[in-house]
Amino acid sequence: MIASNHTALLAALTISASLLLAAVPAHAQDVVAPEPVLTEDAPTEDTSPAMVFPRELILLPEDVQSAAVEGLEADNAEIPSGMGGAEAAWYRAQIAYLGEDWASARNYAATAAAGGIVDAALLSGIMTRNGEGGPVDLTAAARWFTRAADRDDPVALYNLGQLAALGDESLALGQPEPWFERAARAGHIPAMVAHAVTLKNSPVPQDAIAAREWAGRAAQQGSAEGMYQLAQLLDEGLGGARDAAGARVWYERAANQRHAEAAFQAGMMWVDGEGGAQDDVTGRNWMRIAAESGYAPAQGQYGLMMYQGRGGDTDPELAAYWFSRGARGGDAESQFLYAFVLARGEGVSQDLELAYRWSLLAATDHLGAPVHDRDRDRLEAGLASALPPDVRQRIRAEFDALR
Repeated sequence: MIASNHTALLAALTISASLLLAAVPAHAQDVVAPEPVLTEDAPTEDTSPAMVFPRELILLPEDVQSAAVEGLEADNAEIPSGMGGAEAAWYRAQIAYLGEDWASARNYAATAAAGGIVDAALLSGIMTRNGEGGPVDLTAAARWFTRAADRDDPVALYNLGQLAALGDESLALGQPEPWFERAARAGHIPAMVAHAVTLKNSPVPQDAIAAREWAGRAAQQGSAEGMYQLAQLLDEGLGGARDAAGARVWYERAANQRHAEAAFQAGMMWVDGEGGAQDDVTGRNWMRIAAESGYAPAQGQYGLMMYQGRGGDTDPELAAYWFSRGARGGDAESQFLYAFVLARGEGVSQDLELAYRWSLLAATDHLGAPVHDRDRDRLEAGLASALPPDVRQRIRAEFDALR
């Protein structure tokens, strides 16, 4: 999510309206371009923490792990002496899981979990939730996680919070926040971040104070997302006084771990001189990291810095390339910029039909909300008047059919 205090920088980098007036050549109707596809599927932003297999559950000796990966079958594995039935089932479950024998892993884990082994209950919950070795069953997954959560296992508590966040009332888990808080207090770092985000979004102003504390704990323990959330809180002045310098530091620390949005924000702050010195070169470097990490808004802005020669050489071809990347990623600003260079034939072959299509797409953001931008409106109008009426109507009809 782009911090609101930096969105004005987009306007500061935007091409002037006078250039837009010259975007469409006088004899544009004579230009014939191949008919392009209207758009491509755009990725959707998912801010929820990723559910991953907790590697701390793999407790087997390294030589057994290697043998499992190389094909040792769980049924044929020699069980160490002194193990009870539940422990032996858990031992076999891990071998089967490492060997990607999902059905056996799920069966053995369930047996071990029924015998009281907490880690086995966790693995049972994870596999049942993910549909590994059998059908997806969220109700059963919740039961397995609850077994482990009753022993205050932080991984189980966190996973119950994630299931609760799905909003499925049949799971009878209530709100996710109590689960995340318990997991956070038990030391689970992703839960600290989830707890901080919930507090940050709370309508109770005082909750932002605790949000800063929990984001700070996660950040201090090396969580890139925790660093980013702390930077956002400092940047927006939530939970305390605004600290632009501190925000820039934490954005950069998160960016050093390839957090794309943090790199974007760090770049914007350097370009604008917020929280420290102004330097286009450093800003462009951070923007490059964000763009190369696949963050669509950064791809458009990185291209724009290349187009304008800010912080480095002017490069129309690479600028057009990055405009196209951001446009296909669903960023409305990038879509406008790509339409602009297509209309002018700068860094890319002139294609008025394609430019018109992208200008139409730029009218709404990735959430479908209208984008009120005078420059975009003027570009769309100029392209519409330049295209033959039948072409314009056809493109409009295709666009409306996809909305």
